[in-house]
Amino acid sequence: MSSDFATRSHIDSYFAEHRVSPPIAVEADTIQGLTEIVQRTGLLATVLPDAITDDHPHLTPIPIDPPLPTRVATLLHRESTYESAAARAFTRLARDLVRARGYAPA
Repeated sequence: MSSDFATRSHIDSYFAEHRVSPPIAVEADTIQGLTEIVQRTGLLATVLPDAITDDHPHLTPIPIDPPLPTRVATLLHRESTYESAAARAFTRLARDLVRARGYAPA
């Protein structure tokens, strides 16, 4: 991913901490671009969030040792204000997805 992505900074910090300098052959601005490049070439690999592989069965996740630190996403809302039906539906869908994919709840 390009340096515009927070995930790229997270991964770069991990590599620097472990004194690893992987050769970067290609950068892309979209996850779809990266997955297409990796899928169509037998020579390249990429580092992406683990959840990406859930939506791309043609990708094979390879564990990194030691593993990258876990990142957490949180949905926030103000309790004392109106919450739209769309916001409630999104929250429900996000919780269902987390549960269905077996991600660890916060």
